[in-house]
Amino acid sequence: MTEQMAGKCPFGFSNDGSATDTSEPSYTHTAIAPALSRDKLPTLVSEPIAEGADGLPTGRCLCGGASYKITKPVKRVFANHDPASRRWTGGISLTVMVRATSLEFHGWGRLVQHAASDDALHCFCRTCGTSMFIRHVKPEAMDGMLSLSAGTLDTLDGFELAAETWIDEKPSLYNFEGERRRLTGAEIAATYGGR
Repeated sequence: MTEQMAGKCPFGFSNDGSATDTSEPSYTHTAIAPALSRDKLPTLVSEPIAEGADGLPTGRCLCGGASYKITKPVKRVFANHDPASRRWTGGISLTVMVRATSLEFHGWGRLVQHAASDDALHCFCRTCGTSMFIRHVKPEAMDGMLSLSAGTLDTLDGFELAAETWIDEKPSLYNFEGERRRLTGAEIAATYGGR
């Protein structure tokens, strides 16, 4: 995300000025996102991530073949009500937004991608089918961001429901209590120029 776009993010992200690690991983991966630039991929590691490693948020798929650690503090969860998100998760889509470069990931080769749109790649475990994350590639303000499935986190202690997106597409059968930011699909499209 560039400085110019930092103020446009409705989720409250801004440019943290961190350096991007462009080092090559020790192995290649072809199962997922072959067209993505390496400098916007997570740090790929050879050993599985232990639960609660270094006191940072960790997560994994149902079978444990893919695991990750978020290397920067995060606490905000987003509820996404659009039909594509509901189909992706089989229910309410709860996600945690992180930069790909703020993640250590094990089992990258276990993932399969589905290009749900020109803007996003949905990535899931090829063994157990767990919905792991959405990899945003367009528009520029979102390139390099991941929407991690909150259900893959080892614990949600300390996290908070920060916002609801596509609130105009939310089914009437449920409601979340409390006050938080609620964004319509039109507001998101106006900010990013996409769906």
